[in-house]
Amino acid sequence: MKCLSYLLLVAVLAGSTACGGNNQSKNSKPDVKAAEEPVMDPTSIQFTTTEHDFGKVKEGEKVTFNYEFTNTGKADLLIQKAQASCGCTIPKYSKEPVRPGKKGYVEVVFNTKGHPGKQRKSVRVTANTEPVSTVLVFTCEVEPAEKKNN
Repeated sequence: MKCLSYLLLVAVLAGSTACGGNNQSKNSKPDVKAAEEPVMDPTSIQFTTTEHDFGKVKEGEKVTFNYEFTNTGKADLLIQKAQASCGCTIPKYSKEPVRPGKKGYVEVVFNTKGHPGKQRKSVRVTANTEPVSTVLVFTCEVEPAEKKNN
């Protein structure tokens, strides 16, 4: 019985070291990108608004809105990414660090083509803030384009 317990213990230990070690092979390079990303102190962000209603728009239009924010913290604010909920929305944002007390932006461009009816889309902004992400939302009513008769 002791022998069986000992063998089981050895098998468990061997399995855990085989799976848990460094996954990096001897020939692969370390993840340099992760090491290059600056580690910034957390700060805080205050958007003028996190919601916008474009109202009624015609299908095929591209509508744009700038969500303005202020760095209300004591450290520089850096947006790492802004991710849209769908491919019809393109976010652009301040790329340089925003100093405390200064303003920055997240611009959202929504392509209404192929999206008739009521729309509610979002953009998740990730930055060195507390909380780490903020969700910006916009809505609109897209009036269908007139169909062309041939």
